[in-house]
Amino acid sequence: MKRFVRSISGRFFVILFGLLLLPLLLPFIMTVWFQFQEVDQDLNNQLQQRTDQIERLMQDQNLSFAEASQYMDQSLIETTQYTSLNQVQSLSSSERDQLQQKDEITIDGTWLEPSQYIRQTKTGYLVSTPIAGQRILDGLRTSAGIGIVITIGVAFILTWLAVTLVTRRIRRISEAAIEVTNGNYDVSIKEGGNDEVALLVENFNHMTEALRRNDHLAKDLVASISHELKTPIASIQGFSRLLQTEENSDKRQQYLTIMEQESTRLSRLTSNLVRLSRLDHQTIIERKRYRLDEQLRTCLLLLERQWTEKSLRLKLDLPEVSVEWEEELMQHVWLNLLENAIRFSPESGVLEVTLSEGENIRVTIRDEGPGIAEQDLPYVFDRFYQGEQSRANEGHGLGLSIVKRIIDLHDGELTIRNHSEQGARVIVRMIEEEK
Repeated sequence: MKRFVRSISGRFFVILFGLLLLPLLLPFIMTVWFQFQEVDQDLNNQLQQRTDQIERLMQDQNLSFAEASQYMDQSLIETTQYTSLNQVQSLSSSERDQLQQKDEITIDGTWLEPSQYIRQTKTGYLVSTPIAGQRILDGLRTSAGIGIVITIGVAFILTWLAVTLVTRRIRRISEAAIEVTNGNYDVSIKEGGNDEVALLVENFNHMTEALRRNDHLAKDLVASISHELKTPIASIQGFSRLLQTEENSDKRQQYLTIMEQESTRLSRLTSNLVRLSRLDHQTIIERKRYRLDEQLRTCLLLLERQWTEKSLRLKLDLPEVSVEWEEELMQHVWLNLLENAIRFSPESGVLEVTLSEGENIRVTIRDEGPGIAEQDLPYVFDRFYQGEQSRANEGHGLGLSIVKRIIDLHDGELTIRNHSEQGARVIVRMIEEEK
């Protein structure tokens, strides 16, 4: 019981029951009370009239109390004569004092006790009490009791139905939440209406849908990581076994080179996974002011060996622009995007890098490579998505995911589209905070 009262349904039941019972019960009680007052007043008048009649008979006809009582109907009102006030047992001390001061007293009835009328005469004290009127009061009390019970019962049933209707919907949400806790993200609650509970159900369904989507992504991520780790490890294991039996020095050197490449690939994969995991949990960046144009030139110098090997011609438009970003993270962005552009550029092609400043800061990197298949464009930022092999020769599908996350941390926008003539164009738009 204590647990029920402390619960939401228990509190809701008590409050609603009280709010429903008061307007139903209060008018009924007031009506019964006024009826009781009217009946009690009428009985008091009848008691006084009966006592008057008996006293007149005793005085006018010189009759005894017993003789005078024979002329009265004792089935309606009972009148008794006492020679001494001490014989009247129902009187309190204050009522005795009041009766000694004056000749008569009316003791108003209560809900449980009937009225009494007492008058002092020459021969003693006449005490009149109702009999038929008492039956009326008894019927009134019985009717009132039945009415109160019915009112309470109706209020209880209506309250229980209302509480059950509301708490049943909340209980469904609670049961669904337990299912989600147990790992069942396919649970969904069907709910109509436009009230607060319906809004809660709608938000709950959105939450389970997001959890289900994230769960599928997590499983796909684990499967992709397992696959990406399995390939270089299997390659290293295979060539290490060949080294144990191979005596030709040239082939041994070839095997060692392949093993080194696979170990490097494995190292890059784990580094990217660690970096991506850290970025997923990062919400605050350490901003400091620096020259963006100098950072882009520095990145091109770091990749000089790669673009000179392909004899690429650089087309640069890098005016002086100062920004307040996290320099280390943004350097990773430019290195990744430039490295991709160089990798997919043809021999003696053109690599174009432009920087502009207006309402926002815009960096555009364009190559003359094969571009990206149109069906792959919506998924280029998905983790481990590699698309066609023409642009996925050596990657793991994590680079652009990391770049996208860094741009999002800076509240920027990253778009990739195919150029109308040839190649791909990467556009980074960033909003520079006020200085």
